[in-house]
This record gives sequence, structure tokens and C-alpha cells, in this order.
Amino acid sequence: MSDLKPVEEKIDELIAVCAAISAFVCEIPEAKLVEMPKLKALLSAHSGLTEHQKKLAIDAAREMKHAVQAKFGH
Repeated sequence: MSDLKPVEEKIDELIAVCAAISAFVCEIPEAKLVEMPKLKALLSAHSGLTEHQKKLAIDAAREMKHAVQAKFGH
């Protein structure tokens, strides 16, 4: 069973990143101005995610937000 744990963790991360991308894309074209509280609220309300996946998704959304801000100088 321990062999499955890394696979399960990777699946959790993938699901979380997909949720983060979905929440982020929903805010385009204002994505470079998206506020983290709004993204956190969207992801926290996502009933299809576990609490761990929600945390991973929020972290991924934050990384995307910073990347967009860096690219556009905000």
C-alpha cells in the first residue's frame, strides 16, 4: 500500500492544480489583477476537493498570480 501513496499524492496535486487553473482562468481578462481572497474563496467553496487539495490549489493559484504579475510588471 505504501507504493500507492506517492501516486495518490501526485493525483491530489494534479486535481488541485486543475482547480486552481480553472479558478484563475475564470477571472481572465482581469487575471493580472486577481486578488487572492477571491481565488481562495472560489477554491475553498469547491465541493469536489479535499481540504488538502484545496490548500494545494490555493498555493498553485498564488504561484500563477505572481507569475502573471511578474510578466506584466504589476
